[in-house]
Formats: sequence, structure tokens, C-alpha cells
Amino acid sequence: MSSTVRISSHSDEVINELVKETGKSKIVIIDEALESYRFYERMRLLNEQYEKLKSNKEAWQQELGERKELEGTIADGLEEY
Repeated sequence: MSSTVRISSHSDEVINELVKETGKSKIVIIDEALESYRFYERMRLLNEQYEKLKSNKEAWQQELGERKELEGTIADGLEEY
């Protein structure tokens, strides 16, 4: 499904510059930019939650304990299929 949306003249200039530099279509550039932004936002939120966890000393110690408990469990001798 395609839609038409208005973008700023600055955004249009940036997209056109990227079209010239990369040879990619506007749609591909916009799709890739949105995927990059989605990844950035997910990582930002993850880091935010990680910092929140670290600021709670009790929860952070529990996290470290769980990590220590799980350490080495990947090498449990089972072969991958």
C-alpha cells in the first residue's frame, strides 16, 4: 500500500542528495532510514531501561547473580541440530 505524504523541503533535499550519492531510489532510502531510526529508538529505550535497572542496587545485584548462575550454560555439551 502506498501513501502520499508531505515532507519538508530540507528532507527532500537530503533524500535527493542521497539518491545522487548512492544511486538508490527515494523509496529505498526512506525505507532504510526508517529501519535505522527504528533500530536507534529500540536501542535507546533498551539503554534507558538498562540504566534504570543499574540505578536500583538491589535489582542490579539480582541481575548480576542471575548472570553468574547462567554463565557457562551454553557449553552444556548438547550438539546443535
